[in-house]
Amino acid sequence: MTNDFIFNEYKARQFWERREYGHALAFAERAATAASEKGDDAGWWRMRFLFGECQRELGLIDDCAATAENLASHPLAGSDAVLKGKARALQSLALQGLGQLPEALAVARAAVDSPFDPEHGASAKLEAQQVLVAVLAESGNLEDAWREAEKLATLIDEESGSERAGKAYWSIGNAAFLVGKPTEATYYHGLASAALSRINDVSLWALFNKASAFMRLTANLVEPETLQCIERAEMAISITGGTKQDEIELGITRAYWMYLTGECSEARAHMAVLMQEAELMAPHIEGEARLLYARILRDEGQPEEAAKYAAESARLFENAGASARAEQSRGFLEDAREVS
Repeated sequence: MTNDFIFNEYKARQFWERREYGHALAFAERAATAASEKGDDAGWWRMRFLFGECQRELGLIDDCAATAENLASHPLAGSDAVLKGKARALQSLALQGLGQLPEALAVARAAVDSPFDPEHGASAKLEAQQVLVAVLAESGNLEDAWREAEKLATLIDEESGSERAGKAYWSIGNAAFLVGKPTEATYYHGLASAALSRINDVSLWALFNKASAFMRLTANLVEPETLQCIERAEMAISITGGTKQDEIELGITRAYWMYLTGECSEARAHMAVLMQEAELMAPHIEGEARLLYARILRDEGQPEEAAKYAAESARLFENAGASARAEQSRGFLEDAREVS
């Protein structure tokens, strides 16, 4: 049985490193079963955590949230703050993906408040703090997000490794963009780009450049560096395949670039196609898409249609707990109604 566990754990991690998440999930489940039959709680917890990470990567977000909750409630996590913090951080990410931002924020704070061992819990503390920054930013608690981002910056050191450091710098840059600090934002995204480019992970490189481009556009940074981010993401996703959600989000970003560079008709045609797949978008992403489409429609001389999309955007943001973004959509809605 021990050999079954070792073999399946080895295969699960092999497939995880290759980003073949379906195979990784299957072997992680087999390894967890083998560990459970042997009474190896630590092995079971480790493989169920990897199982949850695979669920998240495969878009099985509801299942991921349930797995993470189960791991956080396990007696092993009850006696080990590092494990509890890791489980809560994963749960918060899943809840964020489901658009349940208030719940994600509560779980992220619980993860950060776990009493991490300074010697062995540094990486878990860093990851939990990063999740908290991301959820605060997504929720519209921008001043708090920036305050926590500054704390996150102090946790990054030479022991963090390129991937963890890159992801942390990425979160800090996002918070800076949202709080209106473009100089700091581009600085931290530059650090993230340098760190992530070293790890030879094309999928992560694509996700970072997609997200960085969108954040730059929200700050009206219509410049060559922004276009470079879009093109890097498009190239990387064309290589890795990416998920349908990744393709949709990148399409929204490309439409945003078209809109801000004066190609309004092209942006409208692009968004009209993307909106046909709105059911595949996470609630906050659909909110962003509908708000962008509303802006395009208004500028194309259709204020009444724009108002409809803005109203739906506000509803989606409100339901997701993104109150600041909901307020922006409502503000646009009032402007659109005045024009009509």
